[in-house]
Amino acid sequence: MKILDKKIHESKDTLIERFNHVCSQSPKSAKFMYENHTMFGYKPEEGIISALKHGTIVIGQLGLAECLMIIFNCDHTSDLGMEYAKKIEELFSKRCAEFKQEYKLNFGVYYTPAENLCYTAMKNFKKRFKDYEQENVTYLVEKDKEGNEIKVDKTYFTNSMHVPVWQKVTPFEKIDIEAQLTGYSNAGCITYIELPSTTKHNVEALETIVKYAMNKDIPYFAVNVPVDTCQDCGYTDEINDVCPKCGSKNIKRLRRVTGYLTGDYTSAFNKGKIDETNDRVKHNKTIE
Repeated sequence: MKILDKKIHESKDTLIERFNHVCSQSPKSAKFMYENHTMFGYKPEEGIISALKHGTIVIGQLGLAECLMIIFNCDHTSDLGMEYAKKIEELFSKRCAEFKQEYKLNFGVYYTPAENLCYTAMKNFKKRFKDYEQENVTYLVEKDKEGNEIKVDKTYFTNSMHVPVWQKVTPFEKIDIEAQLTGYSNAGCITYIELPSTTKHNVEALETIVKYAMNKDIPYFAVNVPVDTCQDCGYTDEINDVCPKCGSKNIKRLRRVTGYLTGDYTSAFNKGKIDETNDRVKHNKTIE
């Protein structure tokens, strides 16, 4: 915790340095914003800081699950992991509140989706700790077609404080776990669940899940469903290897990989993010 506290303060120092550098620029550096009067609160006699001080300055994080695995050999789906997850997040929240008072700026805790960082951070981690190996940190254990257990290289860190994507939990269990931590973030977070495309035939179940998340005070909730489209016949649904209608393999696969709906996720993201998406289990145990 002392090391973490030190790094949080170093992050604050870095953010303040960057903020001061940006504030030293002419407002005309952001020509569109300047000319269209979108710099709310801008006062020429005070400089650009008069507008930028209203923005947010955030300390982001990822890999809570892996952090707990390294220290305790369990993640926050366990009681021990959750106990220390709360201590970690409480420190982030406490320090950002202190920084906010000290600097009169909107410091906050951000649970980042880490579109690129999830991959680059893991590469740097493995480069620094070349001889370190641990299940659910640097590799996963899966079964091959014959049912034999095999080690599979893990190329990403888990987003923010999310339940690891391979954990087989129900929608309600995932919401229950993450709801205990979302309150520590005041600069952005998301809780999502993965559902099969057949959910469209059970709107009542979907409504039940959304209301459950609302009742748990989840500030930003998403439901992910696969949307695959055959580029030859136009059939749309969840498609595995080939189109069930025409047999084509020319499939465009749309997924909510992070906060965005992109083109085919298998080409729009880096390897780590693609692997993470492929490792996601469906949270549909209670609504089948």
